[in-house]
Amino acid sequence: MTDREYMQIAIDISKNAMFPYGAVIVKDDKIVGRSDAVIKSSGDKLYNHSEYRAIQNASENGFAGDRIGELYGGLEGATIYTSCQPCMICMGVILYKKIKRIVYGARLEDSSKYVVKEIEASVGQLANLANEKVEVVEDLLRVEAVEVLKSWSKENKDKY
Repeated sequence: MTDREYMQIAIDISKNAMFPYGAVIVKDDKIVGRSDAVIKSSGDKLYNHSEYRAIQNASENGFAGDRIGELYGGLEGATIYTSCQPCMICMGVILYKKIKRIVYGARLEDSSKYVVKEIEASVGQLANLANEKVEVVEDLLRVEAVEVLKSWSKENKDKY
């Protein structure tokens, strides 16, 4: 599959999520984690972050890593496709899991405009803080991803 096809899956997930974000993790041309999979809730708010959910699902599928419990490694060489640029918290988890490639659609500024105010930080700059090189692909299918944010905002503006 292509980057566009994997990104479309992430965007499709975002259309049916409680909050308008979706993510898939691909390793060796296979989806190993999805944010729409049923995962064990840890009771914290990170549970609602699509990247975190996809990483948790990948961990439950055997990609937990073998150092210091489930915190480090396990997804070396993987790519995460996320409908929106990862927040700083999710970037930390992505870097700890040693994901090598991040592909996203909408930007944090789009999320801030339509859903919730975000701390806008450059994913590229945060990726440069990693111990190993991380490739970042920005704005793939951004128009489609932003449409999901807009739609969700219209439907939920009075709820949140």
